[in-house]
Amino acid sequence: MKTLQLRVTGRVQGVGFRPFVYRLAESLQLLGEVSNSRDGVSIHIQGSQPALEEFKERLLLEAPEQARVSTCQENWLEANPYQAFSIQPSFNSQEQLNLQLPVDTRPCPTCLEEMFNPQDRRWRYPFINCTECGPRYTLMQQRPYDRQHTSMQAFQQCPACLAEYENPADRRFHAQPNACARCGPQIWCTEADGQSLPGDPLEKAVATLQAGEILAIRGVGGFHLMCAADHPTAIQRLRQRKHRPDKPLAIMALNGASLEPWVELKRDHRDLLESPAAPLLLLPYKKQAASQLAVADLAPGLKELGVLLPSTPLHWLLFHTLLGRPEDSSWLHQPLSRAWVATSANLSGQPLITDNQQALEQLVGIADLWLLHDREIVTGCDDSFFQASHSPVALVRPGRGLAPLHLTLPETSPLRVLALGAYLKTSVCLLGEDQACLSQYVGDLDQATTCRRLQATAEHLCQLLDFQPEVICSDLHPDFYSSRLAEELARQWQLPWLQVQHHHAHVAAVMAESGLQERVLGLVLDGQGLGEDGLARGGELLEVTPQGFTRLGELAPLLLPGGDQAAREPWRVAAGVLQQLGLKAAAAFDPADQPGYALLQKLLARPHLCSQTTSAGRLFDAAAGLLGVCSQQSYEAQAAMQLEALVTDLPQLSEKLWSLESGQLSFQPLLAKVATFTDPQRGAEIFHAGLIAGLEEWLLKASDETGISKVVLSGGCFLNGFLREELLTRLQARGLEVYFPQQISVNDTGLALGQAWVASMARKADYSQFLERLSYVPGRTGTN
Repeated sequence: MKTLQLRVTGRVQGVGFRPFVYRLAESLQLLGEVSNSRDGVSIHIQGSQPALEEFKERLLLEAPEQARVSTCQENWLEANPYQAFSIQPSFNSQEQLNLQLPVDTRPCPTCLEEMFNPQDRRWRYPFINCTECGPRYTLMQQRPYDRQHTSMQAFQQCPACLAEYENPADRRFHAQPNACARCGPQIWCTEADGQSLPGDPLEKAVATLQAGEILAIRGVGGFHLMCAADHPTAIQRLRQRKHRPDKPLAIMALNGASLEPWVELKRDHRDLLESPAAPLLLLPYKKQAASQLAVADLAPGLKELGVLLPSTPLHWLLFHTLLGRPEDSSWLHQPLSRAWVATSANLSGQPLITDNQQALEQLVGIADLWLLHDREIVTGCDDSFFQASHSPVALVRPGRGLAPLHLTLPETSPLRVLALGAYLKTSVCLLGEDQACLSQYVGDLDQATTCRRLQATAEHLCQLLDFQPEVICSDLHPDFYSSRLAEELARQWQLPWLQVQHHHAHVAAVMAESGLQERVLGLVLDGQGLGEDGLARGGELLEVTPQGFTRLGELAPLLLPGGDQAAREPWRVAAGVLQQLGLKAAAAFDPADQPGYALLQKLLARPHLCSQTTSAGRLFDAAAGLLGVCSQQSYEAQAAMQLEALVTDLPQLSEKLWSLESGQLSFQPLLAKVATFTDPQRGAEIFHAGLIAGLEEWLLKASDETGISKVVLSGGCFLNGFLREELLTRLQARGLEVYFPQQISVNDTGLALGQAWVASMARKADYSQFLERLSYVPGRTGTN
């Protein structure tokens, strides 16, 4: 008898795909089997030709919500007749590359209904899940995605759970994390001594929050620190203990209706918040919220507030306990005035904490109570995070629910590439054939623990995906840990090590995501990226192909007195600007008032000894310093964010506040104008208007000269909502096609994808010049 074999690849494990196949086959009275393989799902099926045709059509149209089918290959085999349709054990053969992995999702509505139904056996069980929802990636130890390959292997299912697991008609048919209070993970509370406290742990946790104390809670991908959002003393206590004096804090509310008093919430915002990924969104807070609530304590000097909704059963149980354990589920949709501050539980600059013992040791002196559980987290994964107050929405941090991100590429790569990112906001990318897998946000590589996590993430992804790289990629900067790790791995594995120029990688990442293979104009605005000539750059206009780039221009350099210290103290950048302008002080800022100015003055007297940068980030710092908005930063981009927060509208300019000569764009006239304002709001609005107008002219001129109409915008400065929205709108109105990151981060978290894409395309273009094309030589302006 002829048997139809289907090999399905994509995100088809951990999303209820095999149970879906089983039910579909049963409904059509087809015989055969389905099983997981290392590269996806294998289906063997027998029946009438019309039924088989309908099966193939519905397989793609009716797949589970979280499934993402990449390919479905058909083959006809000779086989013995099947007696029924069944789900078979997984097998490990991998016939083709599949870089998709299941992601973690928030509980589905049906699981929530069960969890808050007193008659259900999982009433208030904090690890409820089904084939449609729950943890996946953070539990996986290897593929295929089966229970014995996850951290749930430590929990043997009780008869009731096992019956669900084996029943094709059940929602938990082959739900790998399936468990209940009788057989599954448990929660408990402890203080710093690590001893479990008697009594209901959820009651104790809520009492801690109500008392203005700080709770450490273990979630799906790591720990949160939480306190009451309307308790200023608790918020200040959290800031002091975490050494986070100014950095904004996010709040967790019960539902969208509960966020209405806090932020301007549109329908698409609510949809994103309530999506399976349950990300954190940065939204404008309502004006009345500043006086009625604790917004000034949560986001000092800003106009936007980070908000999120519950993403794990434990979060909902905290709210349920706070409300006195209502016996129906109507409270899930009703507004609640109480919200919690929820921030990642890590020491400043350190990776997210995932382990119980690690949390007890590192959070001593920060948390008052720990709410723990015994389901091990294999891979740490922070909250996903979007800047959503302007259009288009910008991804700041890919994490739980989004990562690992799978991308289908516009062209097949002849190489398998492992890329390790740069220095800040690092991630890992695996690229092979027509696919790429971009990891979750790893962090900044200024701490040994984050460096170790970068290596662990790369090794874990390669092991999970059975991926053997043929090339290792990193940034051009030789001192980044990612570069040193790439060199070491290349030596160990005897592979080529390729370094990709920072801003070329930024543009190439968007090209890979958007399927662009022709020439584009790439405008990259960020803090810093090492150029191929050894200069620190942060504002470049490039003509880019996947194989190389040519620099068309850059921002005029600013003095950087004190080097890296100037990036932390914007007053130093402002003092350098005043020196370049021949001024002693600005209307709202006198550098002589700053401690350390006497020494800085001596340095400025010999400007040839000062570092220089074309960084767009430092341009924002200069404006903030000149207006007296921010003289010292306690967190990255503080000055730029506080400057943006002053802007209400972009004024019409009465004069040209920039100059453009030989491709170099100078904003000295703009900074000179800003220096005349005593009103910081007026100065901030003029700065933004002048910056956007100058960039618009720069890009239009370059388009006219090159004949290129496609423009890529990238770099962390585009997290500024006014810059992003207004520049994109103006360029589109002038007939340019503008590409902005959609699925990847606009900052350096998306950089690894660009590195890998450049490597794969340069190799395809010319193998004999592979190393030359990607080993940028100091003094050369580009590769062509």
